[in-house]
Amino acid sequence: PGLPGRKAYEISPSDIEPVYTLGFFKDNALLHPELQVRQHGYSADPVPYLLWRDNWVSGTLLLSFILLVLIINRARHQFILQARNFMYTPLNAETSFAKDITFESRTVVFMTILLSILGGFLAYAFAQYTLDLFLSQISPYLLLFLYMGCFFLYFLVKRVAYSFIDWIFFQKTQQRLWVDACSFVLSVECLCVFPTVLVLVYFDMSVRQILLTLCVILVFSKTLLAYKCYSIFFRKFYCVLHFFVYLCALEIVPLIALWQSLAFLTGNLIIKY
Repeated sequence: PGLPGRKAYEISPSDIEPVYTLGFFKDNALLHPELQVRQHGYSADPVPYLLWRDNWVSGTLLLSFILLVLIINRARHQFILQARNFMYTPLNAETSFAKDITFESRTVVFMTILLSILGGFLAYAFAQYTLDLFLSQISPYLLLFLYMGCFFLYFLVKRVAYSFIDWIFFQKTQQRLWVDACSFVLSVECLCVFPTVLVLVYFDMSVRQILLTLCVILVFSKTLLAYKCYSIFFRKFYCVLHFFVYLCALEIVPLIALWQSLAFLTGNLIIKY
């Protein structure tokens, strides 16, 4: 205010039309300004991926439940004998009792695969709870398969390590009793983890409560294995040190390796990309 005004520049419509109407695409054959573009739908937030919304996850759990019932019904005799006599370890493994409780290899393989699948679901749910997977560019199926592969590799490596160490240091009768005990504890873990995964997937339960439940199951199963390992291999007092070394090398170290593998996959596939 108070300053003298200046005369505005005058621009004719003929000068504006080539620049603002035709613009950069004036000589492009694909330019059709007579066509009108209309957007359909309405703006909304993207729906995050959840396990209970996936039909493949529901179908896998349903099929696993059916097969689990069939396996338990088929091997119920071995389960009952092993549960009834778990605290008793015969001095002579060549008795009829030791022969009757032997699990079929198909049962052990199925329990291992099922635990790997359940572990993959749990790992994905935990990663989704701690990280922002809603906006991740990684396919959830890729993460699920990688997590399941880590768990399956964990069980496979642990079984091979057990077989190799037992083959070197212990007798065949002790090896058979130990394999039966491991198979029974693995089956118990599967029966306990399966309803926990169902609650996690289909019910609004806190992940922290699920983790607490899994920790209780893990401590319970490792306690059973520790007792059975001591009663089969290390009954003498001077074998206590060997007992702790055996458990740390074949139970604690594989668990730490599994945790580090899951953390490595999560960090490289989700956080970096």
